[in-house]
Amino acid sequence: MFVYLFVIILSTAIVGVLNAFFNPSVASNPWYYYIIMSAVYTISLIAVDAVVALVIRHMPSKFFPMNKRTYCLSSREKAFYEKIGVKKWKDKLPELGGFTSFHKDKIANPFDNQYIDRFILEACYGISIHYWSVPFGFLVIFLDYKMYMGGSNLWWTMAIPLCCVNAVLVVLPAFILKYNLPKLKKIREHNLRVVSIEKSPN
Repeated sequence: MFVYLFVIILSTAIVGVLNAFFNPSVASNPWYYYIIMSAVYTISLIAVDAVVALVIRHMPSKFFPMNKRTYCLSSREKAFYEKIGVKKWKDKLPELGGFTSFHKDKIANPFDNQYIDRFILEACYGISIHYWSVPFGFLVIFLDYKMYMGGSNLWWTMAIPLCCVNAVLVVLPAFILKYNLPKLKKIREHNLRVVSIEKSPN
């Protein structure tokens, strides 16, 4: 969590300061206006991410089947995730499972398929939440209402850079969840085979 907070605060400060010094419209606004607006955009992005998560998390589980193409890891995706070093940093990113009372940072009960099924479902929810947060995050561009009158460029010099930072931060956990899903599915299949053997007549 510290890494995310550091990146969010640092990017907000950098964007605000750069605009305060180099924005072409700086002559018509006080320097602190850009610092405030940078913070406003960041807070708005966090709010949008929260709303997306809240809406998707309240959708019926039938919309998130484990075999849906969105949740199936292709060989190209796996190669891409491994190329960007997912194994090295996947344990360093914050895990927000506490908000749903189900943590996904480790498999606590690998032999209980009810638990595994819940884990897979939560992972599918998480992937969708993180993916959809990316495009919806860019809606904060429209907070720059002055751009419609040609009197502001903050949508370009401030909103888009912060949206890009947000996109990276929210999509990385989705990569981790999708990368781990095949392992969960294999555990589930193994448990099903064990149950089938135990139930079969001797």
